[in-house]
Amino acid sequence: MHTAYDNNLYQIPGLSPDSDPANRVFEDTRYNAAYSSQPNTPSSGQLVYPTTTRTHHLHQGSDEQAFGQSVALFMAGHDMQETLKQFVSSCLSHSRELRAEALQNQHRAVRHLHLQSEASALEAEAATWELLLHMYADTRKMYPAGTGGQQTAIKTVHHQVAEAVCKHPELLQCARVVTWLEALFRKSQDYQAEQEQGPRFNDQSGVWTDTLTALHRQDHNDSLVTELDPDATTRQRASLQRDSGRDEDALNAYLFEFVKAGRVSEAAETCAACGQPWRAASLLGGGPNGPLPLGPAADAQGQLKAMEKLAAEVEADSSIAGRSMWKWTCYQVAEAAAQHASHLSEASGKHEAAVYSTLAGHLHRILPVCHASADILWAYTRCWLESQVDQHLAKSSDKGDLAKGLRLGKDAVAATQRDHPEEVRRVVLDDVADFWPCSSLTEALPGSLEAVLEAAHHTAGAKAAADMEHWQLHQDIILQHFGALLSRFAEDGSTQESSSAAAMTDKQQAVRLRLGAHLGLALGYLPVPVPTTQAQLNIRSEEDIQADPDPDTPQLDSSDDLFLQETANQLLERYASHLIKTDQHTLVPLYACLMRIDKRRTLYASYLHDLTMHSLEHCWLAYRLAQDCFDKWRSGDVETGLELDRIVEQVMEEAFWRMQEGPNQWAASLRWLCFSDSTLQLAVRQANRVLRQLSLGGPAAMQAGLQFAFEAVGASEVLSAVLKDEAGSANLIAQHPHIGRECEELLVWQEFYQLDNLHTEIEVAWAEMDQEDDNQQDTLCELGQRYISHAIELCSSSMFNRIWAGQDSGYDSGSPGHKVQLWVAPAQEASTEAVLSGSSYSWIPSHQMPDFVTAVQAAVDACCVPGITAQVKEAEPHCQAAFITLTVSHAETDFGTEVQCLNALIKATVPVQPQPVLLRVVRMEGPDMCIGALAAMAAYPYTLLRAAQLRQARVPVLVPTPTSNHTCIVCTLGCCSAYSSISM
Repeated sequence: MHTAYDNNLYQIPGLSPDSDPANRVFEDTRYNAAYSSQPNTPSSGQLVYPTTTRTHHLHQGSDEQAFGQSVALFMAGHDMQETLKQFVSSCLSHSRELRAEALQNQHRAVRHLHLQSEASALEAEAATWELLLHMYADTRKMYPAGTGGQQTAIKTVHHQVAEAVCKHPELLQCARVVTWLEALFRKSQDYQAEQEQGPRFNDQSGVWTDTLTALHRQDHNDSLVTELDPDATTRQRASLQRDSGRDEDALNAYLFEFVKAGRVSEAAETCAACGQPWRAASLLGGGPNGPLPLGPAADAQGQLKAMEKLAAEVEADSSIAGRSMWKWTCYQVAEAAAQHASHLSEASGKHEAAVYSTLAGHLHRILPVCHASADILWAYTRCWLESQVDQHLAKSSDKGDLAKGLRLGKDAVAATQRDHPEEVRRVVLDDVADFWPCSSLTEALPGSLEAVLEAAHHTAGAKAAADMEHWQLHQDIILQHFGALLSRFAEDGSTQESSSAAAMTDKQQAVRLRLGAHLGLALGYLPVPVPTTQAQLNIRSEEDIQADPDPDTPQLDSSDDLFLQETANQLLERYASHLIKTDQHTLVPLYACLMRIDKRRTLYASYLHDLTMHSLEHCWLAYRLAQDCFDKWRSGDVETGLELDRIVEQVMEEAFWRMQEGPNQWAASLRWLCFSDSTLQLAVRQANRVLRQLSLGGPAAMQAGLQFAFEAVGASEVLSAVLKDEAGSANLIAQHPHIGRECEELLVWQEFYQLDNLHTEIEVAWAEMDQEDDNQQDTLCELGQRYISHAIELCSSSMFNRIWAGQDSGYDSGSPGHKVQLWVAPAQEASTEAVLSGSSYSWIPSHQMPDFVTAVQAAVDACCVPGITAQVKEAEPHCQAAFITLTVSHAETDFGTEVQCLNALIKATVPVQPQPVLLRVVRMEGPDMCIGALAAMAAYPYTLLRAAQLRQARVPVLVPTPTSNHTCIVCTLGCCSAYSSISM
């Protein structure tokens, strides 16, 4: 049986290489469609960036990777037209794979239907990208109507047709819609031919041999035709033999697909190859590419030699008259075929009527064979465009020439209606001006393109409800309602409780988000202005940035393009967040580049912050991907060479304020500053800032500094060399004089934190030591000797005093005073595992906060001296700590007194129930020298007190001497005198 060709805009099987229908083999299998078991699936190309494996939906991830590759190509070549083609190819290629998989799962009904549904959604998305491509991305001036052929001194009718389309914006807009739809039909037709699907014909398929045989046998009934000329069926109001009728209907359905795809010449070639040259001649009466060729047909028309055509038209005295007569004839043939089918109660004439109605622009006879919404939209727009062009030609033509040309066809026209000569005279001759287009056709069509779309929508809603999901999207693109278009995508994420959002699965929401984000991107970089009152759409423009360099205070006005910029940025931001959540890290910097500066930096800073506690290698890869992408993208507001520096600075600053995340996160955030030499100075300055404050935060904070801060510093080649090579560190510091002082301080902090780690080793060794094992005692003795030696060296060098000379103390600015701010929490290290591991601080419970703040205020007041006042209050909601603000008066106190006050404060005991607690410094903000001196005042005694503890440990850490069986390690090193000689 014949396979119906109900081509659906939203069910295009795939994208295939162009095939020439004229070269198809016409086999003698007229009705049996040959379906291949599995279509050939093209192999996927290498992506620009490696893909990640953690996605819940493999196909969804592959789509996003393919689109990411297309965006990367766009960023490299800045060609949105080619990018849209890549989007189309990606969607159709994946759809092809899904349909092949569905074919293999026919025995699993649910799986089969699910795969078919996903394929249809991808094909609908491909149609959307095709629409943008045809509507706004093609920069050719005469697209899609072309020039009408090679130029001549006198314009031919095709020249006039092309000119009428190009001169009228609404007709040009409609022509692009028709070109888009016909392109979709061509791709569907090519794919079916590639897969060897659909009917096949031979050179006898159009010859009514079965009817001839029946006539020869004289075994026919009265309803069978007795003559076999092309008009016999309509003239005699009789039918063909059943098999001949099936052949005829299958051929006409096949021809309708060609005509619907804008392939009139291929349809004529098919007719000639099937034994119906007379039908081929009737199809070509309006020209080898149809009466109004668009797209590829218009390109083919432009290659034709126009001189012969012009000569024929001049000889006929009127080019427009000949065209009008031919279209009127097609209209009459369509009406006769439709009436004949209705008279016989058969469907065999519907496709023949649709073929000729397409050439005439007769909507009423096309709709019966349109089942998909795309078919209906094409029928409306094609007929409306034909009607409008015909009306323009009629208004611009000379009525006398038109009448003369029409009289030449009088006899021929009258011969087609021998039974009704008066009707012919009335229609053709009595009112030449209204002859074509006839009022019955023009009155059936709306007056504007927008009304045409509404009428098509209404018709499609009744006939093809399943295809209506994407209708509004395409209608908005056609009518340039871009604000409403993007707003609906933006509302999907902001209104999760809406019925549409609730009805979608997570995967469907992700697919829709991808579509919305890329639509916003495409609209922002169209190569030609949108033909409307709106300005050309740009997600962000250099003019806007220059006028308003501060991204935090955008100077927005009420213009539509700025509204679109904001909406498009929201969609890109949400899509980048989705990529982050699905671990598609290689794609994140691509889309971050395309966002506006404030959204890009905010999103990326948050993204890097969340990556901080991953491995150093993982963070380095993310950093390199971002750096490569930002450096290559030289458009918009990306600060070339410095963009990532600004982002990592923001990461470090935000890490300071995210106190609820514990010391580990803050210390590890240093790594982002250490990946590049361009942030080297800031890296070493921030490293010292972190290490100073962590030294005041207790054991967990100390461990965070040792484990994470120095690991991060080691990511810098320069700082790593400074820390590892003591002999060469002086040379390295000399090569970077702008960080010399900071590097010296960093070396001191390294020694301090290493001593702390060494003391931890001593404690572990002592806890695990076997008292009877001399080797373990020797090892413990060696560790103790090393600790005391380095402790004396560090504390006796007074390195901190030399390093901080000349730094900001708060007293050198000439101001009357300054402030120091501290965030403190109770020192309860053993409270939770999170506190012990450094992933959190020991916060005070909310219900105890008022009492804690009151107790801290009392303790602080006891430590304050004249010239220093303190105020304590509850910190921000996410940080259950006390916030202390010290106001220091320069006239009433000095630097030393201030540091002594701060030292007493951080060592104060807070009287809270059930028992008093010490304080831990979470964060501290104030002059660098003030914080540094405070850290040193805590670090020196802390280190020497531990050395003194070793001195008292006579039993665990002993070595033999000539005069005594046991003596102190510290005494053997002479640390007692060294300790007494150090004054703080």
